[in-house]
Amino acid sequence: MALPLSIRASRFQSINRKLRRFPAKLVKLVIGKGSRWYYRRLGCQFLDKPQTAYQLEPYQRLTYPANALSLSEIADLNNPVKVYFTANQSETEPVSVWLLGQFNGALRQLPYGGIRSRKYVFCTDINTDDFFRNVLHLKKRQQVSTTTLIAPWSHYLDGVVWGGYFDFVMLVAGKLCRIKEAIPETTFNEAIVAYPLFNTAYEREYLSLLDIDPGRIVDTRTTQVRFEQCVLANTGHWFYPNKADIDALRKHILSKLPPPTGKRSRVYISRAGRRRVLNEPDLIDLLRRYNIEVIEDKPRSVTEQVAIYQNAEFIIGPHGASFVNILWCQPGTHLFELFAPTYFPDFYRNISEQLGLRYSAYFHGSAATGGWAEGLEDDIYVLVDELERCLEKIFNYGIAYN
Repeated sequence: MALPLSIRASRFQSINRKLRRFPAKLVKLVIGKGSRWYYRRLGCQFLDKPQTAYQLEPYQRLTYPANALSLSEIADLNNPVKVYFTANQSETEPVSVWLLGQFNGALRQLPYGGIRSRKYVFCTDINTDDFFRNVLHLKKRQQVSTTTLIAPWSHYLDGVVWGGYFDFVMLVAGKLCRIKEAIPETTFNEAIVAYPLFNTAYEREYLSLLDIDPGRIVDTRTTQVRFEQCVLANTGHWFYPNKADIDALRKHILSKLPPPTGKRSRVYISRAGRRRVLNEPDLIDLLRRYNIEVIEDKPRSVTEQVAIYQNAEFIIGPHGASFVNILWCQPGTHLFELFAPTYFPDFYRNISEQLGLRYSAYFHGSAATGGWAEGLEDDIYVLVDELERCLEKIFNYGIAYN
């Protein structure tokens, strides 16, 4: 079956965007390697994540081991021969919190949040690939002083790879929750929290829920913090969070918000940006026949988002950052992700398993052969008849739902 013209046009636009980004990637590569060469000549070593953990081990305040998960096969509910995700044994990464003294002024926080000593550039998050942006950051920063610095993030926020809702919730807020568990309450309450701010309403609300006063929040791009001691924490895996961080987020956020009330709902989470459903009106007509409420893609407070997911018993929608809100779901909630065949990551399948949720997936057609990351921005086409047969299995026959 030929795809509609709108879908073919969307895929052409995606390929065109990738081609336009190529020269920028080449420039980044050249400058990045040059900056690393220069700092190595000065005797500074760029550590990877295991090397960082090894060097910081004497200053460890808390560590959670990796979690082993046994993930079941996820096949099409209507066509079991079509397998989206094979059964496998999965493992998260261990996560830690470290408290470092200043070492006679040897430690310094970089403009994009990371910490370096005279000898090392530490890697507490995913990588140090964007270190060159710290070198090119020529704007003079004002200086403030504090006893304790909390440095929860170390990457340049470009709004494409880094800087979205998922990144903030799992890689910043989750880490801050873990830090709250590792250091004395008075130390946490008096510390300055410094990183390149996302400057979003959800960031401000999450930090407020974590009892971090706005006066203690600093943007490292404009302010350099002088400190006597520094608290660091690593990210673990970018997309497969350690269960300890999931539990810490639920503990510190849900305790500040009203518990779920009333009848549980079925919801469709719409997307208006990239990875939207191209034939969404047809899809919505189908979903309404199953009493599934449409949640429009518009700004909502964290409190509102938590309430939607906490009260839901069935959630369906295109893959996107909003689904990090399954963190707030009740056990047994069913998440049904819609994908393009060029992009179908299993991030939320993994988190669903850790939360005790049910999980299903769907994309129309056969999987692309270039790997699931090829179509990061591709929109989604749903063959309504196919999806209807899946929903019939869920709601009329109770498969993977009751």
